[in-house]
Amino acid sequence: MLSKEEKKEKKHLEKELLFFLSYYREVTSRSERIKTYFDEQIEIITEKLKEIGC
Repeated sequence: MLSKEEKKEKKHLEKELLFFLSYYREVTSRSERIKTYFDEQIEIITEKLKEIGC
């Protein structure tokens, strides 16, 4: 079971992930640097969520 702080962090990470996924298609078509940044952020967030145990 997740602690209160883990639940709070999970919720925050899920919001961040939704943001990046929502705008991914639109912004990544603009430049390779933006695409790389979005890909890195999505990877970091998913790894953190895996560590929490989602």
